[in-house]
Amino acid sequence: MMINPVGLALAAMTVMLWILWSDSLRSRRPTAILYAVRIALYLIVSGILVLNLVRYPGQFGGSARVLVVLTVFVGILGAGYFARKMVRRQ
Repeated sequence: MMINPVGLALAAMTVMLWILWSDSLRSRRPTAILYAVRIALYLIVSGILVLNLVRYPGQFGGSARVLVVLTVFVGILGAGYFARKMVRRQ
C-alpha cells in the first residue's frame, strides 16, 4: 500500500512544523551536529517532494500541488532557520 501525495505532504509538513515549534520552546540549545542533521532532513524531504511532483505530475491535483509547494517552502525556510541558528551558535 502506497501513501498518496497529499498524505505524504501533510505528514512531512506536520513533522517539520512540530520540530520547528519544539526547537523554539527549548531553553537549552542542541549541538551543531543536531542542527546539521535537521537541515539535511528538511532539504532531503523537500527534494523528494519536488522529485515526485516532477516525476509523477498526473498524481497531483490542484490542491495537492499547492500543498506540496507549501511543504517545500516550509522545508526550505526551516533549513534556513536551523542553518542560521547553527552559525549563530558557533
